Amino acid sequence: MSLNKQKELKYILLLNLIIGIHNIINFSINGYWSALIIGILNIGVWCLLRDMKLIPIIIERFNK
Repeated sequence: MSLNKQKELKYILLLNLIIGIHNIINFSINGYWSALIIGILNIGVWCLLRDMKLIPIIIERFNK
């Protein structure tokens, strides 16, 4: 994976974290359960992929 692509992925994951935090705050203010679920999923994806070690394994699985 090229350096440029890794940088773009890092920014996408950062955006995912920000959206997740926003959704959890939205749940705490308005009580929307869908916002809580989406926020948990967004933060979960960020937690799993933040160190960029799983991305080559995922790409390899999809290319089989």
